[in-house]
Amino acid sequence: MTGASGSGTMVDRPQPQRGFTLIEVLVALAIVSLGLIAIFAQLNQSLLTTSLLRDRTLAHWVAADRLTELRLSGDWPAVGQRSDEIEFGPYRWRYTLRISETPGADLRRIDVSVALSSEPARPMATLVGFLSEPPPSPVVSAEGWFLLDPNRPMDGPPATGNGDED
Repeated sequence: MTGASGSGTMVDRPQPQRGFTLIEVLVALAIVSLGLIAIFAQLNQSLLTTSLLRDRTLAHWVAADRLTELRLSGDWPAVGQRSDEIEFGPYRWRYTLRISETPGADLRRIDVSVALSSEPARPMATLVGFLSEPPPSPVVSAEGWFLLDPNRPMDGPPATGNGDED
């Protein structure tokens, strides 16, 4: 076969290149690495947020437990502040109860602040509740009646309220 010039030699035409050049591969790797960095940064942020929410939830449970314990004790707390530490979950917690008066004489406001015992100045949860003064304990008379006021004797059995009284 003769070439285009007719001299009888064969001229090799360059074949089209297949594949990617080194520059194209490096650019693609840079783009993929930036995407992976963004994904890992977002995963790290998600883990930090989840950890913080777990800690705040535990702190809220500690505050709710302290408030419930105070309500169930039946005591009328004195106005003031008290603190203590407890272990709950994987942490040691420091809680502070601030008991204050309200305009109603038979009502107390209770603020419960909870922080990690290692960082007591940074509360993780604060819960506010109100506690009413417990009613007087009933007293049983000699006849077996329950009296709310032990100084006032009962005159007779209480009315049944069914309308059958004479």
